[in-house]
Amino acid sequence: MAAHISQVLARLRRDPFGDLPIADQLNQLLAEQGVVWRDRLLTPLVTLRLFLIQVAHGNCAIAALRQLAGIAFSPSSYCEARARLPLPLLQSLLLWMQELGERAAAVGARCARRILILDGSSYTTADTPELVAHFHFPPQSNAAAYPMGRLMGLLDAATGMFQSLLALPLLEHDVRGGIELHPMLRAGDILVGDRAFCSFTHFALLGARGAFACMRLHQGRKDQTPGRKLWTKPRQGTPWMARAQYALLPQSIEVRIVQYTVARKGFRSRTVLIATTLMNAVIWPDQKIAELYGHRWQIETCFGHLKTTMKMNVLRCKTVAGVMKELAIYLVVYNLIRLVMLGAAAAQRVDVRRVSFIDAMRLVAARMIGLDGVERLIVNPDRTGRRQLRMIRSRPKAYDWLRVTRRQKEAEIARKQAEVR
Repeated sequence: MAAHISQVLARLRRDPFGDLPIADQLNQLLAEQGVVWRDRLLTPLVTLRLFLIQVAHGNCAIAALRQLAGIAFSPSSYCEARARLPLPLLQSLLLWMQELGERAAAVGARCARRILILDGSSYTTADTPELVAHFHFPPQSNAAAYPMGRLMGLLDAATGMFQSLLALPLLEHDVRGGIELHPMLRAGDILVGDRAFCSFTHFALLGARGAFACMRLHQGRKDQTPGRKLWTKPRQGTPWMARAQYALLPQSIEVRIVQYTVARKGFRSRTVLIATTLMNAVIWPDQKIAELYGHRWQIETCFGHLKTTMKMNVLRCKTVAGVMKELAIYLVVYNLIRLVMLGAAAAQRVDVRRVSFIDAMRLVAARMIGLDGVERLIVNPDRTGRRQLRMIRSRPKAYDWLRVTRRQKEAEIARKQAEVR
């Protein structure tokens, strides 16, 4: 039995991918951050590997994780080991993976500037007092809902890898959440986003960092004619920004409005207005701005991979710190899958956007538990412009909504039964 455990632990400490020395990098990060860990069954590397296996297999239950890993451990010991993993350690691991992705994408780079996409989404958490106080319930819920958090993601268009994911309260303003990701930007970056992020304040803060904006024009703007515009600073500041910080913003900024038409057979033509701070129309003609904004839809697909394919729409941890680490591990697994896709795209000489994400995820899941998998990934046909109906065929069960907690409902039923007797 001891020999079997030693073999399993040796497998869990081994890197699943030869060209991605995660084990060596983790040991180096542990040494740099001065993390001391007692020699036990669930060491940092084994705990991280188990966490990765769990998420790669759809955030499976701990009872299922025991069978996948091949070692016996109690759920409480595993949860305590996960709690001991420092969040800065996971964040450092993410930065290292992002550097690997940038180097892999730099070979076939088509744009000298880095294109980053900003957008938000949501997820639900466990119904604990700590998570309720931090994330809150969704407003006007017609059922006993679970606490819901707000995701703010920053995606690299070249690699398809998330630079960061912020876990914010549900009612956090989009621009406020987006500004918290500004430290991830570099001078010369182009930030692409939807109309929720199109404001004078956001554009001015991006300009102060030397970054450029390309966003759909907000519907509240009165002047929506194409051309160069001078946006003046609103008299009233924003409620989420300190007055002293707002006073430092410039009195006006120059913005260029680009208009283009989307025409598809069988659909009504649609006019789209883009606000951008890329003012050189020779280097950035209108058609190129339209193509640049078209990158925005990549993040919708990537959120779908995270929330639907990888089942991140419901997180299991019961504390705020646990939720932060769970999101970080999801990012590690997601970016690891994207690294595998980048390698497969280079080896198979295809566009990385055509490499099957779910096939790459299955390869990562197989490698994590010691199986070889199939390195040659499935290549999807070109699906540019494809649209799918957002409808379901199967019908939900005809059960009543549970508008209170399960225990409260059970007590209510027991009380009614006692009154009948």
